[in-house]
Amino acid sequence: MIYNRVNFFSKVLCQHVDVDILLPSMSDNETYLANNLDSVYQKKEYPVLYLLHGALDDHTMWLRYSRIEEYAQKANIAVVMPSGQNGFYTDAKMGLNYFTFITEELPRMLKTYFPISNKREDTYITGPSMGGYGASKIALRCIDRFKAFADLSGALDHPKLEKAMCAMGFDFFRYDLVFGGSDKTPGTLDDVYYLANYHKDSPLKPEAYVYCGLDDSANLEMNKRFYDELVNNNFIAHFTDGEGGHDFAYWDNCIKDFLEKISH
Repeated sequence: MIYNRVNFFSKVLCQHVDVDILLPSMSDNETYLANNLDSVYQKKEYPVLYLLHGALDDHTMWLRYSRIEEYAQKANIAVVMPSGQNGFYTDAKMGLNYFTFITEELPRMLKTYFPISNKREDTYITGPSMGGYGASKIALRCIDRFKAFADLSGALDHPKLEKAMCAMGFDFFRYDLVFGGSDKTPGTLDDVYYLANYHKDSPLKPEAYVYCGLDDSANLEMNKRFYDELVNNNFIAHFTDGEGGHDFAYWDNCIKDFLEKISH
């Protein structure tokens, strides 16, 4: 694949941002054996997977801890990996507007400078943990933009998760700064359960894939609940558990499975 590390000034975030982008390409051997340059450099427009990261991570995590480049090449899909800090891909009450950046500015930048499709039937989104929440919320709030999304062990139930995380000594989630408090999200557009119900009668729905490992004690039940909400509200949804915890050893298998399913 062609690996691009892009740094540009974001009007929405008012700062420079890094985005890693993978584009399908011919293999080294195929390129070497090609008859001419015209057969190597053909103008194309690729389907795209927006691949988010989890809390405490950044845009480099998938390239460092998974085989995403191999899987994406096989699926013939472009992969866009932005950074979202610990902001839950949300327009924060006190902070940066990551929801608007991901849903509005980033697609426009990509369409302007890269051979990436902006058609709904070519567009997908996923991520783990905080990124699973972000991918689910973005897909459900922009149902006209995404053909399918995958929630990988999503950090979905904010009030429940904040209590659990604080009990374990992990208090880095600033729900107060992002949402005004974890108790402020239920029943709003920042609540994926609410969004599933909100779109019950919508004729256009993205297909949903929910993954969570059986050893992920903090997140398993909330992801099962999300799957149930999707099914009960007329979404085409799939649930996969299996052996695994809250880590890239599990998520690497998930992203491989998701890409295989959407590329067929």
